[in-house]
Amino acid sequence: MLNYLESILLQHNGDCRLLGVSPTLTLYVEEIFGDDDLLAQHALSLDGTLLHSVDESLNKTSAFIPLTLPPNAVRPSPVRQASSLNFSGPRQRGLREQERITDVVRALEVPTRVRLAQQINIPMPLILGVAESRVLAEALLILPHTYLVCRRLRIAYALPEPQRDTDHQWYDYDTRTVYAAHLYNAAQDDVELPADEVFAGLPGVQLIRPMDCIVCHGHVFIADGGEANRLSQIHIWRITE
Repeated sequence: MLNYLESILLQHNGDCRLLGVSPTLTLYVEEIFGDDDLLAQHALSLDGTLLHSVDESLNKTSAFIPLTLPPNAVRPSPVRQASSLNFSGPRQRGLREQERITDVVRALEVPTRVRLAQQINIPMPLILGVAESRVLAEALLILPHTYLVCRRLRIAYALPEPQRDTDHQWYDYDTRTVYAAHLYNAAQDDVELPADEVFAGLPGVQLIRPMDCIVCHGHVFIADGGEANRLSQIHIWRITE
């Protein structure tokens, strides 16, 4: 039902979010980047043409004036229906036996651990499970209960040998943050999806750090945060029958 159209490169490699989408499909996006959390906002056409932009890194001598969105723009929805997917588990790092790590993380099946091993460059046997989940954004995709969600997860993994942190405390497990975008049925009895569905992704493009989403005017928009050598992007799908 999702037909991938294109991806629009933004200008920085930090976090990004969607501010809104106008009825004429003008996209309004925001980037947060740099050590000082600078802001940039852009108005873009559906083909990626830059219509207007304000960027703190380009004009540091005057006050940042945000873009004005049209009053009928569709804005991101607050996270309500998928909030049950949120949970917090063990610390960022610690000792497995002392913290009973296998009892507090959400276990993963072997195929999912194989996929994650490639994604986070951790040997598959060392991956312990999901230590934390936070839904960053949700958008109603199909009435009445099917939502698209963007989600940040923390994956716990064992260390081959114990190490000491900066406070000289021992730890033998650590965690790595990953992101996922997937469908969620708010009416289902079991609120947690099978992990293979969570990490399956969406058609047409590989998502790296999906952080925000909007569904409107027959389209799906996902803001995909950048990394050290990768600019942030906006991915676009058309909804088909």
